[in-house]
Amino acid sequence: MANFIDLKNQLESSFDASGADGIEASIQINIEGLTNFHVDIKDGALNIEEGEHADPSLTLTFDSQETMEKVFSGDQTAAMGAFMQGKVKFSGDMSIGQKLGSVFKPPE
Repeated sequence: MANFIDLKNQLESSFDASGADGIEASIQINIEGLTNFHVDIKDGALNIEEGEHADPSLTLTFDSQETMEKVFSGDQTAAMGAFMQGKVKFSGDMSIGQKLGSVFKPPE
């Protein structure tokens, strides 16, 4: 099972700055039984910090690390399947969630 540093490194390596251009968002990520952290995207830059964000634009709660990896993989079909199966719960601005496919790309 991954820890916060592993997840942070994974997200940083899949981040596509050009896909994040013009996006400004704070996303709270909660993985049940594992960790909580937030992802801040602004002007094509990424910052990831452990803990709770005071006022996130979007909060995503995942049932497992594997589900989080599917959603952030860039695979829109897998991400939609996870939402439809109830493996991901969200609150806030879901339009930000719909942009994650252009912000995070699968590792090559």
